[in-house]
Amino acid sequence: MNVRAREAVRSNAGRIASAAALLLVLLAPAAALAEGEEGRVVLRGRIIDETGAGLAGQTVRLLKSRTYVKIGGLRSLDQSVEEARATTDTLGFFEFEDRPDPAFPYYYLRFYDPKTFDAVKYRLPEDRDVSKRLRAGRPVQVSVSLRFQPDWPKVKALLDTYAAGSQVGQVLRSLGLPSFRAPEGPGRELWTYEKAGVAYVVEGAKIIETRTLPGGAKSAEGESKKDEPIPAVRVDEP
Repeated sequence: MNVRAREAVRSNAGRIASAAALLLVLLAPAAALAEGEEGRVVLRGRIIDETGAGLAGQTVRLLKSRTYVKIGGLRSLDQSVEEARATTDTLGFFEFEDRPDPAFPYYYLRFYDPKTFDAVKYRLPEDRDVSKRLRAGRPVQVSVSLRFQPDWPKVKALLDTYAAGSQVGQVLRSLGLPSFRAPEGPGRELWTYEKAGVAYVVEGAKIIETRTLPGGAKSAEGESKKDEPIPAVRVDEP
C-alpha cells in the first residue's frame, strides 16, 4: 500500500471515530432521560360537582404515609408527607407523575388543601388509597364528585340578597350560616357564630360591630382536624 492510500485509510478511520464519539454524545442525554423516567407513574383524573360540571383550580395532593417505631421508645408513630400536588384545569382535569418511595408503603390522593378549600360550599371529599396501583407501577385514574353542603342552598339565597362582595357576603362565604340571628335594634340583626366564637351586628349588607364570644372558638366533639384524612376509598379500577 502506497503512502497516499495509507493516508486515505487513516483519514476515513478518523472520521468514523469522530462520528461515533458524536453519536455517543447525542445519545447520552436521551439514555439519561429514559433512565430518569423509569419507574414513574402517571396519576390523572377529574373533579366535578353534583351537577357534573368540571371544577377549575381545585388542589389535588399525593400523600405518602408510613408507621415506624420511635428509637428509644416503645410507641409507634404515623408519618404522612405530601409527595406532590396538582391543580385542575378549566374543565376540572388534572395530571401529574410520581415515582414511588420504597420507604413509604401507603399512598393517598387528597382532593383539598385546608387553606383554599371551599368548605362552606362543599363537603370534604374522601381520600383515595392508590397504594396498590402506584407500587405496581400502574397508571392511576380517579374521578371525584364534590358534594354540596346541606345548607349551601340557604347560604346561596342569602348571597343573592346581600351580594358575595359585600361585608355580610364575605362573612357568609367564610363562615356559612350563623348559629342564630336575633334583632339588635331598628334595622339591625345580631348574627352569632358559636363555633367561630364571634358575633356580628349586621345592618343591611354592612357589618356595624364585631363581638368576641366568651370562651372563644369552639370545636365540636369528635370533629376532624382541619387537614386530617377521613377514611380512604381504595382505587382499583383496571
